[in-house]
Amino acid sequence: MPTRLLAAVFLTLFVAACDDDPPTSPSGQSRLTFGAIAPAAGASVTTTGSTPGAMIVRGSGQVSIPITVSAGRELPWAQLSVYLMKADGTYCGQNLPDAPTWGPFPRNETATVTISGFQVFQLPCSVTGVRAYLHTRNNGLLIPPTASETAADGSATVNFTIR
Repeated sequence: MPTRLLAAVFLTLFVAACDDDPPTSPSGQSRLTFGAIAPAAGASVTTTGSTPGAMIVRGSGQVSIPITVSAGRELPWAQLSVYLMKADGTYCGQNLPDAPTWGPFPRNETATVTISGFQVFQLPCSVTGVRAYLHTRNNGLLIPPTASETAADGSATVNFTIR
């Protein structure tokens, strides 16, 4: 009888070890990290148009924000929203229309994108930070997502002026 019990335990452990599901990310959570952000500290960026629709044109070389995101769980739909933050905690620009989406975003998938286009709502704007969210909200709201809608987020300190 002990041999059968030992064999049953071994078989159970073997089947669990051979599960086809890939492991989750090391912490089981989604991640968002920044690469080297441009422009350099103290630089000025010039928009086209006027507020509230002033634009930093995507691909213009004025702003470059490399971001790597990974999902610790399957996201049926995801979007990357990036905000240009001011010292008072409000934001003066958002990555519109340069906001990548995925549907779905598979568990353990990693994507690297460079955000370079922004709509700017206030000029001039002293940008002191960048705040990014990988989120699952798909309802057209342009404000930052809530905690329940956010899969991963991150921030970086910067220092440039938009004119």
